[in-house]
Amino acid sequence: MGLSCGQFCMLNRLREIRYQQGCRDRDAGYLPKMQDSVYLEGYLKGRPEGLDGIVQFFSSLEAYVQWKY
Repeated sequence: MGLSCGQFCMLNRLREIRYQQGCRDRDAGYLPKMQDSVYLEGYLKGRPEGLDGIVQFFSSLEAYVQWKY
């Protein structure tokens, strides 16, 4: 059974809220506050690409690899 239109719209809205929260925290200069993939997508969007630029926000390389894969 699939999601109703109302449920789908609510999930999209929650996703947008998390994404925007990640963008706001990035712009304010805060370190990431959540491990949610949508939050991190917003947080990392617009930042320099490259492994060093991304890995610096994780406690270890293993944590990054676990998140990425």
